[in-house]
Amino acid sequence: MIVHENYSKSIGFYIQEIAKKSTMKFNQDFESIGITYSQFRVLNCLWKKGESTQKQIHEIIAVKPSTLTGIIDILVKKGFVERRISSEDERFKKISLTHEGIELKEKSWETINYFDSIVGETLSEEEINTVLSALKKLSVRIDEWK
Repeated sequence: MIVHENYSKSIGFYIQEIAKKSTMKFNQDFESIGITYSQFRVLNCLWKKGESTQKQIHEIIAVKPSTLTGIIDILVKKGFVERRISSEDERFKKISLTHEGIELKEKSWETINYFDSIVGETLSEEEINTVLSALKKLSVRIDEWK
């Protein structure tokens, strides 16, 4: 095991720094279309899966339930999603995209693709594949961590 006395020499430090900086940049870029990165993550889940319960969304994006409720409340107020009572079980509400929410997909993905192009200018394809592979392994290991 590697022991560091300086956190800035830790892999965790750089993972956190990149996550923080990229989230700030995404929020800056998403501002022009009226959403945040957190809101994008919920919308993206709905673009991929279609109408979903809040629990299903939570399982995919893994944020605190209270945080997710707040994000969905904001998206409802903005007119990008709506809550509907489930036809299968009236105790559950389904979250679905509105026409306005569907229309955000292309512009939102332009922001994500721009970020990926910056990464592509910085790292070779081999380096990108190596980093992705390593991060996926770390993600799995963190999920198993007790």
